[in-house]
Amino acid sequence: MAELTPLVKAWISYAEHDWKDSQILSEAGGNWRSICFHLQQCIEKLFKAELMRLQLPVPKIHNLRELSDLLGQADDCWSAESIDLNRLSLAAVDFRYPDPNEPDPEIDLSLILEISAELRKKLLDRLLDGVSG
Repeated sequence: MAELTPLVKAWISYAEHDWKDSQILSEAGGNWRSICFHLQQCIEKLFKAELMRLQLPVPKIHNLRELSDLLGQADDCWSAESIDLNRLSLAAVDFRYPDPNEPDPEIDLSLILEISAELRKKLLDRLLDGVSG
């Protein structure tokens, strides 16, 4: 089992701050774009923490599917639904910028929250328990 270095612990802590911010905003009826942004940031940081824990290179990317693919290449037991990763990335990043040619998108925030909670649990289980899979 790879150990949690101070840097890995810091990434986990930063991810948990994003998680807490998303929950506070959600409970207060905050803007869905901000909620989704913090959810995506939480998951991205947990992916990067796990790659670091495994002593793998951590690319400076924000695409959750690509980060998940890197983890899957290192560990055959890892899997995450591409559609869920893409939904979260789309809600957090692509919809943050206005497009005068497109109407405001409809986001199923409860689905995004559910997807994020499942991914967070999976990644934290790996990180804190040192479990592959």
